[in-house]
Amino acid sequence: MYIDAYLQMRYEQARGVLAEVILEKAIRRFREQRLRMLIDQALDRRDEAAFYRYSSELNGMRKD
Repeated sequence: MYIDAYLQMRYEQARGVLAEVILEKAIRRFREQRLRMLIDQALDRRDEAAFYRYSSELNGMRKD
């Protein structure tokens, strides 16, 4: 019985870690897509400062 409880606990921990990884990836993907959209908008407006700001942030994300 003790082993079953231990295995159940480890299974729940693994599920929690997996859920965190999936959520972090989804958030990162969302941020990257948002930055690409903002970069496109900055280019459309010819807003050089915004373009460099968003591009820098996107490049910083890629280094992580």
